[in-house]
Parts: sequence; structure tokens; C-alpha cells
Amino acid sequence: MSKGKRRKLWLAVETVVALVIVTAVAWNFHNTLKGIEPGSLPVRVRAEYLVLAGVLYLLAHLCWSSFWVRLLHFEGVQVSWWVGLRTYFISQFGKYVPGKVLVPLMRMAMLRPHGAHPVPVGVTAVYETLVSMSAGALLAVLFLPALGVLPAEVSGKRTILFAVVSLPLGLAVLNKFAARVANKRRGPDARPLPAPSLFLLAQGLVHGAAGYCLLALSLGLTVHGLLPVAPEWDTVAFTRDLAAVSLCYVAGFVFVIAPGGLGARELVLKWALAPQFVAALGEATAAQVAVLIALALRLAWTVGEAVVGLLFYVLKPSVPPQALRGPAEVSS
Repeated sequence: MSKGKRRKLWLAVETVVALVIVTAVAWNFHNTLKGIEPGSLPVRVRAEYLVLAGVLYLLAHLCWSSFWVRLLHFEGVQVSWWVGLRTYFISQFGKYVPGKVLVPLMRMAMLRPHGAHPVPVGVTAVYETLVSMSAGALLAVLFLPALGVLPAEVSGKRTILFAVVSLPLGLAVLNKFAARVANKRRGPDARPLPAPSLFLLAQGLVHGAAGYCLLALSLGLTVHGLLPVAPEWDTVAFTRDLAAVSLCYVAGFVFVIAPGGLGARELVLKWALAPQFVAALGEATAAQVAVLIALALRLAWTVGEAVVGLLFYVLKPSVPPQALRGPAEVSS
């Protein structure tokens, strides 16, 4: 079988598995929501809260995208902040293709006309993702007790969270070792292999944590935008929301096949949110309300992402004349 046919077959398998996952979650949500009569749930939509939730989601990605541009500059990829941020937000559309490999490929293709070598672009995209997910996993581990009693599907998976936390450090150490070995075997004029500093990666955790704090505020706005009598919004509620969004975001990353974390993220968010509503609404209604919040949050985030991505796509930057000759070989 040729390489091209194998790729198509693998993409087909990933697509089928992704459809199975999304269908299974959709069926779970259907069973949770079935039998609801119009007006029976204590829900009242306040659109302005959902719009603000979408804006906070974009600001969270601004934290993560700025870290990626810093990684690019550290590796000698001298693109402007405008070009870097534009590339980041447009490439987010690639995460809806099963496998999540399209995002770095889109970034490499988009920055190539600007003189960026594809290797550092691809490597920094991987580091940015892993560091962001590591920050989320770390926050989930720290604040998981704030969610109270959780289903075994969530509480029994702390080992996975610790594994995600360790990914960037392990990759950094391995990458630096590989780069040192490779550079000894290559000529003195060869381009250095990308190897971000540990200090910069540590700063990336701060970028990541700031993004998740904004996502927690986004979740809080969504809860208050749907529930007329929502739980009091205080420090306890914020830490609970922070644990919930961190947990669901990492779950969407771990399920690599799920496009954009679709299904996996909502299911975990349902499990994380429902317990806080049980006392006031009862177990069945609490689960239904949690599903509606998860779906509304996905809608607010997706709409915001689509609008900004399309705006960035329309506003095309000019290509520097020197970049038209091909990727620049800039040393770090």
C-alpha cells in the first residue's frame, strides 16, 4: 500500500472513531435531556453574558498565542506579532480535523511565505500546546477537591493528569539531549535544532494558567447567563469553575481523535458541574442543567473563535520582500 493510501486510510479510521465518540456523547446527552417539557428547567438565557463568555475565551487564547509567538522569536523566527497571532487564531480551525495534526501543519504553511523555516514553527506549536495542557492539568490536580464528590470516571484519572503535567518537561529534556547530539554530528554552519529554554517553558505555564483563569470566568458567566438563581459567585465558585474548565480542556486534549475535544470536553464538564446543583435542583435536573451549560459554553466559545478567525483571515498582512526568496535561515 502506498504512503498516500495509508494516510487516507488512517484519516478515514480517525474520522470514524471521532464520529463514534461524538455520537456516543450525543446519545448520553439525549438520554439526559429527554422528557424535558418546555419551561420545566430553571433556565433563562441572558445573551450578553454568553457574549462576554466568548470574549473571555478569546482572551484566554491570547495568553496562549502570545506564548507561542515568544517561542517563535526565541527560535529565531522573526515574524511580527500581528502575523504570529493571526496565524495562531486561523490555525485553530485545524483542530476540528481528527488527530489534531493539522494545526501545526497550517502554521508551517502560513508562515512559510514570511520566511519562517517549518521546523521551528512546527516544534514550537507542539511545545505551546503541551505547556498549555500541562498548566491545565496542574490546575486540575490542585483544585480537583473543590469539585466535591465526582464520578469514578473523573476522580480515578489523576494519573493521566500527572502524566500531562510532566509532558513539557520530559519533552524539553529529551529535545535538548537530541539537539546536542545532533549538533555534534552536523556541520558548524547547520541550522540549530529548536530547543526552548526551561525558563521560557516555565513562563509558558504562567501564560497557560492565566488563560485557564479567564476560562473559569467564562464558565461562571455562562452559568449566570443561564440560571436566574445561580450559586453565589465567590472565591469558592471561581476555584470550582477553574477546576472544571481545566479538567474538561485537558480531557479534550487527551482524546486525540475527538475533533476540537468535541464530546469529551462536554461530557467531563457535565460530570464536573452537576454535583454543585444537586442540592437545589435534584440529581436528574442537575444533570440536565449541567448539559445545557456545557453546550452553551461550547456554542459561545465556537462562535467567538469562528468570528475572530474569519476576521483574521480577511485581514491579510503583507509579505516582506526578503521573505519572497524562501524561508530565512536565521540563527537563534
